[in-house]
Amino acid sequence: MSASREKKTRQGSTYAQRRNNKAEEKSSRMHVVYGVVGVVIAVLAIALLVWDSGFFQKRTTAVTIDGEDFTPAVVQYYYHNAMTETLYYAQMGMNTGFDSSVDPKDQVKDEESGTTWYDYFLDQGLTSLTQVTMLNHAAEKEGYTLPAAGQAYVDASIEQTAQSVRASGYSSLEHYLRTNFGSYMTEKLYKEILTAQTIATYYQQDHQDNLTYSDEELEAYYQENKNNLDTFNYSVFTVQASIETTTTDEEGNSVDLTDEEKQAAFDTAKAQAQATAQEIQNKLAAGSDAADLAEEYSDKVYSSTVHQSQMGSSFSSSSYAEWLYDAARQAGETTIVENDQSDSYVFNYYVVQIDSRTRDESATADVRHVLVSAGSNPTDEQFAQAEEKAQSLLDGWKAGSADEESFAVMAVQNTADRGSQSSGGLYTGVSRYDGFIEDFTNWCLDSSRQPGDTGLVKNTGSSTQGWHIMYFVGWNDPAWKVTAKNALASEATNEWAEGLYGDVEAQQGSGIQYVK
Repeated sequence: MSASREKKTRQGSTYAQRRNNKAEEKSSRMHVVYGVVGVVIAVLAIALLVWDSGFFQKRTTAVTIDGEDFTPAVVQYYYHNAMTETLYYAQMGMNTGFDSSVDPKDQVKDEESGTTWYDYFLDQGLTSLTQVTMLNHAAEKEGYTLPAAGQAYVDASIEQTAQSVRASGYSSLEHYLRTNFGSYMTEKLYKEILTAQTIATYYQQDHQDNLTYSDEELEAYYQENKNNLDTFNYSVFTVQASIETTTTDEEGNSVDLTDEEKQAAFDTAKAQAQATAQEIQNKLAAGSDAADLAEEYSDKVYSSTVHQSQMGSSFSSSSYAEWLYDAARQAGETTIVENDQSDSYVFNYYVVQIDSRTRDESATADVRHVLVSAGSNPTDEQFAQAEEKAQSLLDGWKAGSADEESFAVMAVQNTADRGSQSSGGLYTGVSRYDGFIEDFTNWCLDSSRQPGDTGLVKNTGSSTQGWHIMYFVGWNDPAWKVTAKNALASEATNEWAEGLYGDVEAQQGSGIQYVK
């Protein structure tokens, strides 16, 4: 091969190699591009899945209060509670104007301002969250810690909720929480929210309980509010005039009376009721005992309560309160007070007699109790089972530290009285005017009671019957003083709390959009 031919061959070979190298480089670049695109698609797919899971949303800040950030799940909880409260009012017969079948964002609550129900629920929820937050911050600064009864209340509330939701068909507590408070809610967060609320409640109550007032301050309050604080012993007979607005024809059909017929029947009923009321008043004025008249006229009066003792605050809204409050009243005086019930064709005549008006100086009692339920209409066997359980709980408590704090924890964990559960079964200032069952009141006010006394009291007179495990905390002031102190302390505590959170605003963040 000649030199020139060899050179051409080498040149051809070099060109081919370059062409092949370029093809390989292009192919390599395409593989890189496809690889990058694949990675991007995979990342986007993962990001979409993560987004749909709420990973990012539930970590956003919905509001910031006093430097503390809150996620959408927390705000959703308070939003939901505000809406539930409105629904409860509607169930109680109040016309709230809210339609639960329509999205709150699509319902205008206030036409003038354009505020929707969503705006209203959110505002109410944020107000509650702000109050709880600021009370928690104040408690933390003061070094306040939740007492054992408070922590027991949190745990008991969660357990009671879990039992309730299982009975309602939810598969788990988590299922219930997500259904009612949104997909971002967890059991852990739910417990944190309940704990914060409980700390706020206990801390505020503790602040109120530690306020003290001088005898001069309490006396001054009494002089301004003696109508509410005095004890009245009186009798009242309610004679009611009412009519049926329909009648039955010869064929058994219901027929509405005409307006003229209704009015004529109502006038007759009022005349008869007034005559009965006058008879009762005349007999009272002549010296007949109210108890005897209650029996004599049992089939003619709508209701009667004789020789009852009540603090004036308990009947302040009644039609006859003004008459009883009159300082000129003398023992044995009687009157008839008329009251239109605002219902069509219903009219009441109240025959009232005052026996006495005093400022009761007898001591009241502070007690704790645990109500062991036997049911709403229990058998003797169910009562016996409840008594056995009550005695077992009491014996178990006595075998432990047997102090007030441990009794409070026992009450939180076992009582059927939901009204006193959060306070560890505590009732302060128990008097004969509070409406407790007689055996309960008698045990509390037994003059021989000493702090730390315990016992069992049978309950046959309330909607939930059973046995009370009793613990006597100690004697307290007369009822009027207890009421006066509570009123003054409540007002002062409200002012104190308002100072903590009144001017604090919840700053909304991007996460607020996930509250719905």
